[in-house]
Amino acid sequence: MFRMFAFSVLMSATLLVADEPKSATLTAPEGWGGETIALPPGFAPDLKLKGTEQIRFAPGMMKPASDSFFCYAFVFELDPKPGLTDAVVKEEFLTYYRGLCKAVLDGAVPDLDPSIFKLELQRVKSDAKAGPASDEKAAANPILYTGTLDWIEPFATKKPQKLNLEIRTWTRNGRNYIFACVSPQARDAAIWKQLRAIREDYLKKQAG
Repeated sequence: MFRMFAFSVLMSATLLVADEPKSATLTAPEGWGGETIALPPGFAPDLKLKGTEQIRFAPGMMKPASDSFFCYAFVFELDPKPGLTDAVVKEEFLTYYRGLCKAVLDGAVPDLDPSIFKLELQRVKSDAKAGPASDEKAAANPILYTGTLDWIEPFATKKPQKLNLEIRTWTRNGRNYIFACVSPQARDAAIWKQLRAIREDYLKKQAG
C-alpha cells in the first residue's frame, strides 16, 4: 500500500544517495511503511530546504475509511541554511504540499488552485526569551508548533482535507531538523500516541 503512495509521488523525487550524511533511523511500529528521499523533491523543486527526508506511513495511509488515513510522520534533515524562522517553516511547508498535490493530480482537477491552500501555525514551545525566530536564532532551541493545513488530498479522495500538524524544529551539530506528525484525526485520537512515539524514539536516538 505505502509503495503505491511512494510510487505515485516519490517517483518524481530523488532517492537518497549513498554519500548523504549519516543520521538516526526513523523507526515505526510493525506494518508501517516508509521511504527516504533527497530534498528538494522532484514534485517541489522550488523548495529552498536541502537535505534528506525520512517518511513513515501508517497502515491506513491510503484508505479513507481507516482511522489512520493520511497519518504519517517525517523528518527533514537539512543543510544549515536557510535558518528555520517561523516564516521559512510556513512557506516551505506550503511549497511542499502545493507541489505534492499538483504533481499527484497532474491535471485531474482542472480548476485546482494550490495557492489557496492555507497553513496556520502556532508556536507552543520555545525559549521564552527568544521572541520571534530570526535567521541567527532560528532553531537554536527546540521549537514546537501546532497547526492546520487546509488543502486538497490528491491520492484517494481528491477532496478538501484539513490536516492537523505538530512540527518540531531544532539544530544539532551544524544541521537543521524539522520533524512533523500529520493526521486529519483530532490530536487526542489514538493515532497521535503512535506518531509522537515515533518522534520521541528518533529524538532519543539522535541524542544518544
